[in-house]
Parts: sequence; C-alpha cells; structure tokens
Amino acid sequence: MSAIYIVATIIGIIGAVICYLFITQSIEKKQKQRQRLIVALRNRAKIFRYILSGFPPNFLTRELTMLVQRCLTDVLKQLASLEPKEKGHVEELAMVAQQMQATQQRSNEGKRPALQSPQQVKDVKQHLQELYKFLMSLQKRGTIKRAEADDFGDQIKQLVLKISVDSYVLQAKQARQASKPKLAIHYFTLAKKLIERDESGQFTGQLKKLTQIIEQLEVETGDQPAEKPVEPESEEWQEVETQDSWKKKNVYDE
Repeated sequence: MSAIYIVATIIGIIGAVICYLFITQSIEKKQKQRQRLIVALRNRAKIFRYILSGFPPNFLTRELTMLVQRCLTDVLKQLASLEPKEKGHVEELAMVAQQMQATQQRSNEGKRPALQSPQQVKDVKQHLQELYKFLMSLQKRGTIKRAEADDFGDQIKQLVLKISVDSYVLQAKQARQASKPKLAIHYFTLAKKLIERDESGQFTGQLKKLTQIIEQLEVETGDQPAEKPVEPESEEWQEVETQDSWKKKNVYDE
C-alpha cells in the first residue's frame, strides 16, 4: 500500500468524522431549538388558559374573550405540529373551537356579574393585569394595530372600573352588616364618585341605585347629605385611569 493511498485514506476518515460531528451538532442544535420553542409555547398556552379561566362567566367582553381564544388556538396548532403524538393538543383545539363558537353567539349587552368577595376582586384584578400585558405584547409584535389595542385597552379600563366599584360596594355591605351605617355611606359614596367620573354611561342604573341607598342610609343615621361627597382614594381612580404599571416584560415577549 503506497504512502499516498494511506494518506488519502486517513484524510477521508478524518473528513468523514468531521462531517459526522457537524451533522450531529446541527441535529442537536435543532432539537434544542425545537425544545425551547415547545417550552415557550406551552408557557403561553398556560397563560392563556389562566386568563380565560380566571374570570366569572361573561365578565370579559365578547371581543376580549375571542382574542384570547384565537391566540390559544394558534399556540395549540403550533404545538400539535411540533408534537404530533400528543393527542391532547388536538382534543383541546376541538374544545376551544366549541368555546369560540359559543362566545361568538353570546350577546355583548348582558349584565356583567358582580364580584362577590374581596378575594375574587383580587384574583380578577390579577387576571386583568395579565390580559393587559398580553395585549401590549400583541401590539408590540404588530399582531394587532394601535387602534385595536386602544379599543381593547378601553374595554379593560371599564372592567377595572367595575371591579373597583364592586370592591367599594363589598366593603359598604360588610359595614352595613356590622351595623356601621356611616362607614357604609363612606364606601357607597366612594363607589358612586368613581361611577360619576365615567363617561361611558354603562353604570347609569347602578349609579341610581347607589344614590338611593346612600339617601336611605342618611335618613336612617339622621345625617344630612354632604355638599361635596367624599372623593375616592386617588390610588383607586389612578388605577382606572391608566394601566402603565402593567406594562412589564412577560412570557409573551420571549
């Protein structure tokens, strides 16, 4: 065997080893990228489920509900493509499709359910924060236009107003049950003032009811209506006015 043949054989073997290592590293890199994508998609799906399950029935507007359902559908389709053996993705897709159909047929004029406990107020507020951060991430990525984001933001603002009012009403009812009518008047008045600052007209009926309750309590306590009702705490109204503090980095930006 000539020296040239031996050298050529060695070079060929080295080349084959290098090629094998390159292909192996490329496959491993793609597998790692695929796994990272799957983890990110699973996290997103988890957040979407968290948002959808965290509100009382019909609390979110129809448009907001369908927005999250559509995004969950897109994520599940990607997961089904990346993990074809996972039958759970296909099953959940079918379930979400049924939910979207029901949401689309739902009237958007129905009365929003009142929150029933301080813990529920806290939980719903947290879910609204997640929803707002998600909305901002969609706008940042160009998935929705600025006008759409503003419209959805206004809907969330109205829901924040509602839970702030519900929170005051809950505290007023607790004060009333504890035979503290003056404290009840205080909290009912705070709720009333929040509504009076709203220009949407969505709370007209509740405003009338609150006014009647306050007047009734003032008669019971022998108090005269104050010339200037107690102003709501600035922190509460500021939360209704802006959600800038909710614009934080989150899983949607990954």
